[in-house]
Amino acid sequence: MEFISEYYSWIRFAHVAGAIIALGAVTATDFIMLWFKIKPKSMGPIVARVAPLLSIQVWIGLLLLSVSGLLMFIPMEGLESTDIFQLKMLLVLALFLNGIFLNLWVTPRFEKLIPEWEEMTPRVKKFMAIAGIATIVSFLSWWGVIFIMTVLY
Repeated sequence: MEFISEYYSWIRFAHVAGAIIALGAVTATDFIMLWFKIKPKSMGPIVARVAPLLSIQVWIGLLLLSVSGLLMFIPMEGLESTDIFQLKMLLVLALFLNGIFLNLWVTPRFEKLIPEWEEMTPRVKKFMAIAGIATIVSFLSWWGVIFIMTVLY
């Protein structure tokens, strides 16, 4: 506990930095995905190359957020019983699970479907619908956590 109180300002800085790093990449990815939805033929190859790079940035930011958040949480007794904290943790769980889905299912399929972008095959249309839902979940969960972190705390 003494370590946490001694370095609390650095821990809080790491938390904010993690949010900036992750949210910047998430927002860029979400806008790329939106543009991809509007112009799928021209954006497909670009998204396939950029998404894995932004994904790494998201996971680095999420790691910083998780470690620093845990360190800030430890000395705060009773915080886990508040409704707002539980909502924030529910959103964090949603973004973790959605991030895993995006990394293991969505991102690998971009490369595989590039030859089919021009024809807009049923596989591409189905993929776009699923990727669109995952993008909406990403956007809402990330911005929800940030809203709670900055406005409601």
